[in-house]
Amino acid sequence: MSELMKKIREYAKTLGIDNVNIAAHIGTTPTSITYYFDGTNHMNFSKFIRMVHYIYKSDYDDLIIEYCEYCSDFPKVKKAQAVREALDWSMGRWNSELTQYLLDLEKEYNTKTHEIYNLLFLSREGKLTADEFFEQVHYLPYNLKTIANQKDPVIQVLIDLCNMYYHHYRKDYEGIYYLSKFTFKKIAKIKSEFLRYSYTICVNEMLTIYYIHCNKMGPCREAADFLIQNDVKALFPLTYLYGLNVISQIHVFTDYKTSLYYIERTIDEMERMRFSHYKRKYEGFKAQRDFTKIINEDYEGLYLEDEKERLHYLAMLGDDKSKEEANEIIQDILNRGEELDEFHTCYQAILNKDIDLMFRSEEMFMVKKDFYYVKLARKFIKEWNGKK
Repeated sequence: MSELMKKIREYAKTLGIDNVNIAAHIGTTPTSITYYFDGTNHMNFSKFIRMVHYIYKSDYDDLIIEYCEYCSDFPKVKKAQAVREALDWSMGRWNSELTQYLLDLEKEYNTKTHEIYNLLFLSREGKLTADEFFEQVHYLPYNLKTIANQKDPVIQVLIDLCNMYYHHYRKDYEGIYYLSKFTFKKIAKIKSEFLRYSYTICVNEMLTIYYIHCNKMGPCREAADFLIQNDVKALFPLTYLYGLNVISQIHVFTDYKTSLYYIERTIDEMERMRFSHYKRKYEGFKAQRDFTKIINEDYEGLYLEDEKERLHYLAMLGDDKSKEEANEIIQDILNRGEELDEFHTCYQAILNKDIDLMFRSEEMFMVKKDFYYVKLARKFIKEWNGKK
C-alpha cells in the first residue's frame, strides 16, 4: 500500500468513516475500496478526488501532488491521465502553486496540452490581455488538420474553450453559443470521465454568459442549476459560487428578495469555504450585491469598495455632496485615460437627470449586444418619460 492510501485510510478511520461509507459516496463497492487501499487496483482521479473531499472536506490540495506520485506505481498512461485530470481540477480552484506544479508535470507528457493550459493559466492570472491571449491561441504550434486526423478531442475542446473565452472578452456572446454545439459533441468523444464532466461544466458556465446578455432567462436558469449541483460544489467550488451569482443576476430586475438571497448566499458560502482570498472574484460578488441593492433603492449595508458601484450609489442619492464626489470619480476615470462605459454613462445620466445621456447609455448597451443590462437604462427612460 502506498503511503498516501495508507494515510487516507487511517484518517478516515479516526473519523469513523469505513469502506462502506466511502463506497456509497463515490459510487463503487466496499470491496473495490479495499483493493484501492491495499494497492491492488488503481483509483482513478474522479473517484480519488470525490473520496478525499468526502473525508477531508477541505485543505486537501497537497494530497493531489501525492496522488500524482502514487500513480507512478501504475502504468505510465495512468499517471499521464491523472496529471491531466488533476491539472484541470486545479485550474477550477485557482490554486496557483498547485497548478504551476501540475503544469510542469503535464509538459513531460504532452507539450500541446501544456501550452494551452498554460495560456489559460496566464490569462486567469491576468498576465495576458484579451488580444495577447487570442494571438497566442491562434498561433499555437500545431496544425488543426493534423489534430483532427489524430482524433484528439481533448485538444480540440481546449481550443474551443479558449475561443469561447475570447468571444467573452470581445463581448461576442453569440459566438459562445454557436461554438458550444460543436464542443459538446467533441466532449462526448473524450475517454476520461472526469474531463468530460469538467469540460461540460466549463461550457455551461460560458453559456450562462451568452444567456444572460441575450436575455434568455429560462435556459440561463437551467445552465445555472447545473452549476450549483452538490458534486460541482465539492469538486469546483468557485464554479458553484459563480452559479449562485448567476441566479442572483437572473432575478435582479424582477425579484429583489430572490436576487438578494442568492448573492448574499454566494458571499457567505465563499467566506465559509475560506475562498475570500481570491480577491477578484470576492470583490466582484460584493460589487454585484451592491448593484442589486442600489437599483432596488436599498442602501443599507453596502460595501461600496467598487468604484463603479460607488458612482452608482452617489448618483442615486443625488444630493449636492454626493454629486460632487460622483463627479470627482468620473473625472478620475477620464484622467486615467479610460473611457466611460455603458454603466458609467448610465450612472452619469442618473446623476444629472439627463434623459439624452440615458438614451446614449441605452445605445451603448445595445452596441455591446447586452440585451439584459440595457434594462437598467430603459428603467429610467420609462420613469422619466412618464413624468413629462
